[in-house]
Amino acid sequence: MTKPGLITLVGKDGVKWKVNLYEERSGSSLCLGKGWKEFAKANGLKTGEYFTLELVWENEIPMLSLVNTESASDRKQRGEPSKAMEKERSTDTSSIVQNRVVTLALETKDVKACTLHLPSEFVTAIGIKKLGKITLLGKDGMKWWGCLLSRDGTVAVGIGWRNFCEANGVKLGDSFSLVFINEEEDTGPVFKFSPNSGN
Repeated sequence: MTKPGLITLVGKDGVKWKVNLYEERSGSSLCLGKGWKEFAKANGLKTGEYFTLELVWENEIPMLSLVNTESASDRKQRGEPSKAMEKERSTDTSSIVQNRVVTLALETKDVKACTLHLPSEFVTAIGIKKLGKITLLGKDGMKWWGCLLSRDGTVAVGIGWRNFCEANGVKLGDSFSLVFINEEEDTGPVFKFSPNSGN
């Protein structure tokens, strides 16, 4: 899902909706357009609510399925950070950026969402030219592929991401480093994945 066009959203009741996916003028991210309001209304989504869309496959066609919703007050009661707090946290030392290296932690919420979050300043610093495929190199020639979805550093890494991390010595709660190697046409940006010695 790296190019504009029609995508399929699946509601809580299993009903499928065709929604237009378009690129922002800045080219920094893809957005849901025509059909989204109707989908949101039919599934009872309200302004200010948090929701999760899970990537599912049907006959090799990717779709996004609505799996749960949650209000901001619910998150606050559970002690989860607000959007403003998450933005603030993304700029602190939880993601240490140094030249072509970034240090991250394998967190439960990211594993469940099948995502990886690269700090936007890191994405900018290493000069990634376009959204799309990225390649991660593990030990013994092991490789993993992800898809950079936006300029803010959101990467879809797929269901087996946790297995790849554990096979490379990183468990939930552990930190790891990504070293930017280069960017090639067929592989996209290439990173060396390695556990941190303090784990």
